Amino acid sequence: MTATATTKIANPRDIAQNVMTLISELNLQPTPQVYHVFYSYLTDEVPELSQLLKVLIRNTQELDEETVFRVYHKYLGCNGIEQKLDQGVEGLQAAVERVEEAVQSVMIDTELFCDEIDTASNTLSDEDISLEDTRAVTEKLSKVSKTARNRYGNFSSDLGEYHQEVRRVRSELELVRRDAMTDTLTGIANRKNFDTSLRHAVTTTMETGAELSLLMIDIDHFKAFNDNFGHRTGDGVLKAVARVLRNSTKGADTVARYGGEEFAIILPDTSLENAEKLANKLRDNVSAQQIINKKTGKTFGKLTVSIGLTNYRLGENILEFVDRADNALYEAKQSGRNTCVSQ
Repeated sequence: MTATATTKIANPRDIAQNVMTLISELNLQPTPQVYHVFYSYLTDEVPELSQLLKVLIRNTQELDEETVFRVYHKYLGCNGIEQKLDQGVEGLQAAVERVEEAVQSVMIDTELFCDEIDTASNTLSDEDISLEDTRAVTEKLSKVSKTARNRYGNFSSDLGEYHQEVRRVRSELELVRRDAMTDTLTGIANRKNFDTSLRHAVTTTMETGAELSLLMIDIDHFKAFNDNFGHRTGDGVLKAVARVLRNSTKGADTVARYGGEEFAIILPDTSLENAEKLANKLRDNVSAQQIINKKTGKTFGKLTVSIGLTNYRLGENILEFVDRADNALYEAKQSGRNTCVSQ
């Protein structure tokens, strides 16, 4: 497909494939927010967004991730999420109401059908019933039976449609849920997601006795990037670090933006020794990154992180756990930065 036209596609799988193709053509990262924007564009979910994207796609030099994030915030951000939730709940309620109405209608039809059978049974049990009356009863039963079959057939078809609608609404609500739990800029878990995931991880550890480690990560001299090169460069640094952290961890780990230039990683089933090995690996991987000025082709300087880490101690509360990792991070920064400290 070309990146210059909106394509309306009925099959969700086809939509997803075309969204990923379009994102790739535009050299963008397929974060949940970027995906949501282009999904909305291809389905014409928000006409104003679609019109804006058409213009931006024609002028690709103005279409970068920062621009897409601004579009997301304007049309699909917090207000958009609330609107989507309201629409999703309304859709589910409407589907449930239609099912209830259909079930009620079938129950009434079934009761009427049973009454007709009882009446026919009583009539046919009369020993003096004539052949003509028998035929009349039989014809009436045949008509009632045919009507019932048609009603049940329609009901079955309607149930299939209701089921598809519920699945569609659930899919949209899942997309909204992911957006609500994802950091808009970096595409990793946000603070709310981190808090929820940490509570779950601590509960699991208390139940199973498995080890649990926590890394707190801070970008060294991040303020200098913003002050010297501007916030757009700072955003590029945040995204680069987030990408390294995400690509360097395994599926069970939770990589989150804790706030500002600080990140956190929850490591289930991980000893302090293995957490320290990972922390040093992350530090090396970040140091290997180069943030390039697209206009000049020059780098913006060396990128490093400081990392504090700790292991959960059974019985302690979550705040104590996080504070200890934070204290370790503070010690790492006081020790000259670009280092790891465990407590």
